[in-house]
Amino acid sequence: MINLDLNNLIHKITLIVLIVLLLYLGWKLRNTYKSFIFYLYKKRGRKSERKAIKLLIKKGYKVINQQLTTKGYLYENGNKVDYKVRPDFMVVKDKVTYVAEIKTGLSASIETISTRRQLLEYSKLFNSSKVILVDISKKEIKVIEF
Repeated sequence: MINLDLNNLIHKITLIVLIVLLLYLGWKLRNTYKSFIFYLYKKRGRKSERKAIKLLIKKGYKVINQQLTTKGYLYENGNKVDYKVRPDFMVVKDKVTYVAEIKTGLSASIETISTRRQLLEYSKLFNSSKVILVDISKKEIKVIEF
């Protein structure tokens, strides 16, 4: 009888260990998958930025800065809240400096609310009524005015 209870206990412990191991492996697999997807997005982004530089130069723009981090601030209930933004490029053409943002697909349209808001934020932070939206999918440079 004691022998039977001991075998039952060993089976239960083995089952619990197996379940914990499977949960851990599933968690690791999920994290690996997420890291891989993030890597693919970053790779696509770098490729798009290289294409954008070529397109900008071809259209007469000079890239003067990449991934420039700029600070902004808002007030929430009277308290100042700082934040940072990082537009893709600062470019110059005909002695005019522009903030340039690179987009692909549907996000390259000003009809996309997040893109429109992002460009408006850049316009305000950089005190410029014009920003550039580079549509990599269509190989177009769009000057957006606010």
